[in-house]
Amino acid sequence: MRVNMGIAASYKRITPQKFSEIQNDTEAAASFFKLNLDDLVFDFSNPQAMIAQRQKQRSDERYFSLEKDWYALHFLLTGESNLGDTQASPPLCNVVMGGTPTQFEAGYGFVRYLTLEEVRDVADALSQISVEELKSRFNSTVFNAAEIYPNPSPGGWDEEEIESLFELYPKLVEFFQNAAKEGDIVLLSSD
Repeated sequence: MRVNMGIAASYKRITPQKFSEIQNDTEAAASFFKLNLDDLVFDFSNPQAMIAQRQKQRSDERYFSLEKDWYALHFLLTGESNLGDTQASPPLCNVVMGGTPTQFEAGYGFVRYLTLEEVRDVADALSQISVEELKSRFNSTVFNAAEIYPNPSPGGWDEEEIESLFELYPKLVEFFQNAAKEGDIVLLSSD
């Protein structure tokens, strides 16, 4: 099993009421905002336990992880490689880099949230972009020149390296569609 070390993007659906509650209860928020990543135990002597733990995490319909494919998706959706000062406009920039920061720290930066309206806009925008459209935007030479994280080695980005994103993408679209349908806000975390 390949263990992903590095920056992973995670999403969690939450009702506006629950979000309001945990903002006023720092103890509850501290455990809630971990977004399941810190709970993973990397016990290499027990790979079955690691796999079971990962499967349990992935079976939670209110949680989604882009793993390390977040930067590649942002680039494919917006054409933007500069993450420091995003110039891309909503809703597509909100898929990975958007949201309003909360007071709660993530592994990198702060947990951010998308409002109900932002979630609906993202869901609508993603629904208009098929996997085939996303694939047509991929160019390994451009990806490698832009040094899109996590620049795979040896050889950099190619069709095999990007395939995991194309497998995750429909699940991300469904995640946002379900959040919009059920009136959830979405928390984004980089850990």
